[in-house]
Amino acid sequence: MRMPTDVPTKPPAPFKLSLGVTRGNKHDFELWRWGVSPMFAMDARDRAARAAFTLSATSYQFADVALASVTSSATQYERTNATIARSGIDTIAVLLYLAGGFSLDVEGREIEVTAGDICILDMTRRSRLRTPDYTQLSIVLPRAMLEPLLPNLDLLHGMVLPRGTSLNTLLAGHLRALYSEAPSLRNGDGRSAAQGTAALIAAFAGSSANGHKRAAQAIAAASLQAARRTIETCIADPILGPDFLARQLGVSRAKLYRMFEPLGGVRNYIQQRRLTRAYQTICDPAHARERVSAISARYGFTNDSVFSRAFRDAYGMSPSDMRATAQAGYADAIDAPLTDDGSYWAVNRWLLGLDASAR
Repeated sequence: MRMPTDVPTKPPAPFKLSLGVTRGNKHDFELWRWGVSPMFAMDARDRAARAAFTLSATSYQFADVALASVTSSATQYERTNATIARSGIDTIAVLLYLAGGFSLDVEGREIEVTAGDICILDMTRRSRLRTPDYTQLSIVLPRAMLEPLLPNLDLLHGMVLPRGTSLNTLLAGHLRALYSEAPSLRNGDGRSAAQGTAALIAAFAGSSANGHKRAAQAIAAASLQAARRTIETCIADPILGPDFLARQLGVSRAKLYRMFEPLGGVRNYIQQRRLTRAYQTICDPAHARERVSAISARYGFTNDSVFSRAFRDAYGMSPSDMRATAQAGYADAIDAPLTDDGSYWAVNRWLLGLDASAR
């Protein structure tokens, strides 16, 4: 599929790709192995397991942060000295195994990770994973995001946060919420939200003084989910704003502002959610005959000129021009996940620190 690369009106959004390996598809199996090769040497257990291998994966890349959901057959992953030297990756991976777990060898130390546990791996160091069939939610963070929070990043490699502990619950809930919101987050918002992940990691890993401050902010921000649900429910109400939201949640304005600080502020977040919902509706063929003014009013805008200005600032074109572009098929090309061999190419390119969307 052709992906636009130089069009200035492309809405700022995460780079998304979806891919899969169907049972018996040797071609896609080998492509998947190649795609993830900058991070791990990957293989199935034996020839029979390769022939039966299946995989489904969806990921979102926010610049140098990636979120992924993977369901896969039993797999062996190994990060060797040669892989480390060849790829030059300098990231931290946070793995939440929703099903399956794995056996982990980190530089000779054997660890069992069970379903519901969270494990952290440093991609500058060796590791080997043996997994049964599994479902995993993961986030990959640049080392620079964690360095200000922890006096010794070496402590992270192979750390396991067991299921049922308070910080596991906070971090797992944060990862699920972040992945759920990923399709509607812009690049900057996604990276800002990932800062909360880094701070929660610092909280359980033994953070520095600065890390304690950031971790406290992240733990307080866990209540963002209740605030977000209220915003989605009341998105059409013109009075939705900081005062209204604080009353609904029973918190002070000061606390509300602190909660939304990682996402650019409460007013900005409400405006972006309204614009995102309007953008999705305007581009939806099912609403092609609906007046733009009716759509803007549905999402809480009381002034057409204010809406048009805000929409143009966010997406680089007027609502009517965006609708025309969508009807011409451009919006579909922007939002559709990569398919065919290009998906594996994009995984490989992003892991190497290159622009996966440039084709």
